[in-house]
Amino acid sequence: MKRVDADVLADLLRRVWYAEGDPGTQTVAARADLEFCMARATAAVAVECDGRPAGVCLARIDGGDTRPLPINRHHITACRSMLRLLRSAEGRRSASELVKLGVEGMMLSADARRQGRTYQAEVILLILDPSLQGTGIGARLLGHMEREFRAADVRRYFLYTNTDCNVGFYERRGLNRRITHVAHAHGRSMAYYLYDASMRQ
Repeated sequence: MKRVDADVLADLLRRVWYAEGDPGTQTVAARADLEFCMARATAAVAVECDGRPAGVCLARIDGGDTRPLPINRHHITACRSMLRLLRSAEGRRSASELVKLGVEGMMLSADARRQGRTYQAEVILLILDPSLQGTGIGARLLGHMEREFRAADVRRYFLYTNTDCNVGFYERRGLNRRITHVAHAHGRSMAYYLYDASMRQ
């Protein structure tokens, strides 16, 4: 993905998931989030509107990462963004939320392993410009990624999501909610989910 695309997608994340608070701080938080996602991705598909990226689906396919080192440039960029967030109270809260997302993901995966669930792929990120929601573009992005999964002989894949996201979209696509964690922080509750699906060959 080109640098300019990453900048545009980071701005998209900011508008969708990091809209509250100081725009500068939340832009850095969105960039850290995107870079952490890109650090693990082995497959990507994007959609453009008027020549600009308006949505993206990032995924990881087991065995698909041919990078020679476990740490790549996206990890480094994400860590730099996290360090920038530590300069302010709002930034520290945002950094804490990003860490919490990672921890919740690890807990959901640990529960899945205890249940004997195994996966060959993960949808890491699926985001679409709000103006394009309801147009079927999100379904096409996910459908494209599912075709890549089939081509790689993936039998089952999973994704993490939470109550801030459109979980109904995944249920309409036939994914199953397997695990739920509810966390309480800052006077509100947030539910984190692991959804999965079987690939019909």
